[in-house]
Amino acid sequence: MTAAAVALSHAAADPSCSWAAKSEPDTVNAAYPDTNASYWSHPYTAAPGTELVIHGRYARARYFSFHVYQPSGVPLDSTYDTRIAPDKGSSNPFDGGSRAAKHQQYTVHVRFEAKPARPAANTIYAGRQALGGAPNPGGLLMMRVYTPVDAGSPQGGVPLPTVTTQTTAGQVIAAGGACSSDLPDTGGSGTQALNGSSGPAQEQLAPGTITWGKAFGNNAAGFFGNQQNAYLTAAVDRAYGPLVVIPGKAPRFPDTSRGVQPSRTDQVRYWSFCQNSNSTRVNACASDRQVPLDRHGYYLIVVSDPSQRPANATAAHGVTWLPWGAADATGTLIYRNMVATFPHAVQSVTKGSDPVKVMADYYPSARYCTRVAFEQRGWRGCAE
Repeated sequence: MTAAAVALSHAAADPSCSWAAKSEPDTVNAAYPDTNASYWSHPYTAAPGTELVIHGRYARARYFSFHVYQPSGVPLDSTYDTRIAPDKGSSNPFDGGSRAAKHQQYTVHVRFEAKPARPAANTIYAGRQALGGAPNPGGLLMMRVYTPVDAGSPQGGVPLPTVTTQTTAGQVIAAGGACSSDLPDTGGSGTQALNGSSGPAQEQLAPGTITWGKAFGNNAAGFFGNQQNAYLTAAVDRAYGPLVVIPGKAPRFPDTSRGVQPSRTDQVRYWSFCQNSNSTRVNACASDRQVPLDRHGYYLIVVSDPSQRPANATAAHGVTWLPWGAADATGTLIYRNMVATFPHAVQSVTKGSDPVKVMADYYPSARYCTRVAFEQRGWRGCAE
């Protein structure tokens, strides 16, 4: 069952809550989620003459956004923190306002009509489907929150926003509370068990080549994709090597967990690497602030089973290790860049262009390796 189907089926359980379900590993682990983000879903019917009104308080987090999707999971429109103007008398901490300001409220509208050439402020549109422009019958409204300042508060240290369905004239039809009808949370035990185990040994083929490509409307970009992200994806296969090693240069980002506010001087708002099952389940991710860098700003990622993890694949050696996932002989690596402002970001890769040339030192040059080769010579001992 897809994330959309789970959320829609669960929505009827508690209509008093604004959000039908929150995505968690082992519950709604689908559509290639990032483990450093939380996702809330609200199913909607795109009835003419009605709209959704979202009212909340700016999250204390790296990023938050609202996206609307058609039934197939294709994103129709979105807005995010810096683009959401505050209510009268309030302040937006993502756009120069003080995080200590007493009033930090916002209001966002979802209108079921075609997006005009000049969209209204704080408004996203879900009236027409992405391909062909047919009327959109409904779908999912999704809220994302990345890396909250308080890890114990996935929604960013504030109440969940409320979602009200009303007529375009302002008559309330349905109003949910500032809550979510969460599915049972097992604490990620199933994913942890897979990540803590190793897959069966298999015959090794000659080392192959790992090629990254930008996701142009494939599952990673179109199936509940985030419009503020650009993605590189790469298929990996155990048959070509028990390790995947990824060296590259890290873009600058604002570490909001240390009180730094996002600014225009940041190269990206956020970046991460995730190892995923081809079923669209995420196995594990490493976000920017979790990855050690050398003195020149370069990272080194190693993906393997625990049994194949090199002794020097540790943070003390400047290496970030990710588990392959014991259930997967193959997998999909995803590299995310969010809200990029520099020319070597994933966003700058266009159809027909060469990601290696566009991204230069920021290109994640992945290669297969063996544990012995990595322990003896590091990533330079690995086949290219």
